[in-house]
Amino acid sequence: MIARTLVVALLLVTALVLQTALFPAVTLFGFRPDLLLLIVIAVALHDGSMAGARVGAAAGLLVDLLVSQAPVGLSIVVYASLGHVIGLARPYLATDSVTAPLLLAFATGALGTAGYGLLTSLLADEPTTTGLLVRAALSVGLYNTLLAPLAYAVVGRLAGRFPLTGAPSRE
Repeated sequence: MIARTLVVALLLVTALVLQTALFPAVTLFGFRPDLLLLIVIAVALHDGSMAGARVGAAAGLLVDLLVSQAPVGLSIVVYASLGHVIGLARPYLATDSVTAPLLLAFATGALGTAGYGLLTSLLADEPTTTGLLVRAALSVGLYNTLLAPLAYAVVGRLAGRFPLTGAPSRE
């Protein structure tokens, strides 16, 4: 269990470094992907709602403390909520198909970006226009869709090597 926690923490830190150091130079329509959200969704699809919420809270805390200038807690709410919801929906999704994870990557990227932008607009002193919010949500959703197969493969490989003890089996 400790090895699994350390591996997930290392994966989150690696995704954060890539997201902040590499991807600002490689944007899509002026926006970068949300790699941490991809990791959260991949963990939620593989291990369920509690693991998705826990990893989402950790990823959100990393973003809030190290990247974001918005009030602390907004990313935690967005990432943990999406991880929990995707984990709850896991039994009803065809996660072995090709299209379901890609559609989830797009939908969560768009919903996560829109939710974070809306919360930031409401709670911070930075008003956001609807057009910018829609463009950002669609761009991040598309970029996350392009990177989803890689994120799912990495998380699946690590989860197979370091299984979650006490987790319900995938069916």
